[in-house]
Amino acid sequence: MYELSTKPDFDKTVARFEAWWFGEIIDRLPINVSTYEMNPGVAFPQKEHASLRERWMDVEFQVERALAWAQATIFVGDSYPCVHPNLGPDLTTTLFNAELEYGEDTSWVKHVVYSPEEWQPYLEMPFNFDNPYWQAMEAMTRLAIERSDHRLLIGQTDLHNSYDILAGLRSPQALCMDLYDCPDLIERLAERAADAMIASLERSFALVAGSGMGSASWIPYYHQGRAYIPSCDFLALVSKRMGDRYILPIVRKEMSVLDRSIFHLDGPTSLQHLDSLLAIEELHGIQWVYGAGNGDADDWIDVYSHCLRHGKCLQVVCETQQAAVNCLRALGPRGVWLCVGEPFATALEAENFIRHLSEIAMETESLYNSHPIL
Repeated sequence: MYELSTKPDFDKTVARFEAWWFGEIIDRLPINVSTYEMNPGVAFPQKEHASLRERWMDVEFQVERALAWAQATIFVGDSYPCVHPNLGPDLTTTLFNAELEYGEDTSWVKHVVYSPEEWQPYLEMPFNFDNPYWQAMEAMTRLAIERSDHRLLIGQTDLHNSYDILAGLRSPQALCMDLYDCPDLIERLAERAADAMIASLERSFALVAGSGMGSASWIPYYHQGRAYIPSCDFLALVSKRMGDRYILPIVRKEMSVLDRSIFHLDGPTSLQHLDSLLAIEELHGIQWVYGAGNGDADDWIDVYSHCLRHGKCLQVVCETQQAAVNCLRALGPRGVWLCVGEPFATALEAENFIRHLSEIAMETESLYNSHPIL
């Protein structure tokens, strides 16, 4: 197993996640927390860039900044040092020669398809892994692995899937109309985009395969084999019938190269597709994103309980410490991975909170058999 000098007890975290994927517990449920306390004496790289694009694409700068973060951060609970080289979730659209634009904290794709007739070349277009965005991401990955020296893990980059690729090339609203007006064409394009997604995953896994590191990404799970985050934000814009007919089969195709999977389900309007996702036997887990302005995790206990009853593990992202307590009391610990957004002042306070949650988990042991995930 890969060892981390910045996380001496990483072996325990690995064991907890491997149990969590199947709703089991080794010693306690996985718990991710953070603290404002930092290790002293770590210098973060400083550099002036002519543009935001130049900063995002600066391979050396991005890797050195990630290494400094790993050295400066105190990792408490099951938080661990992992970075995923990141140029934004629309990176997969660049395989079809799209261009990205950059803001301070995110990027977006410039639409390139303006009518259904303009889709035709994309049915046969070869995937361009030689574009500058993909090359920069792979260069960051290689350099981070080279310089990691067991200080951090390097995860897979953020990759949008088939229908989100098409939505990036066309625009979500226009893609909705195309799916209504020319569904056969869009279905063929989605198959092609899914092939691009699978090829992207294969390359990403291959980059880290020789390092001894397992799989991780922007959702900080861990698995020694191939794990990733199937998703489709476009699902929120279509009916359950359309999702079942056109999108879910493509999601399953993209999952075919994975050993472990956790679906990113984004926003309340996407909940109409939840039962269809839960029926996918090979899907292990759900990350339910309730969204800003929609309360905290403990306002969605019914959604989480529904997922557990259908045999899926959960990442439960709580904004506050109290919400984490409430969720654990309501759901029990099996199949639950708690992530608390509210940082603690010190590492000691964070460790004490984890002990408190562990005590609550023991108190709710009677709930273990109410939603077995086996």
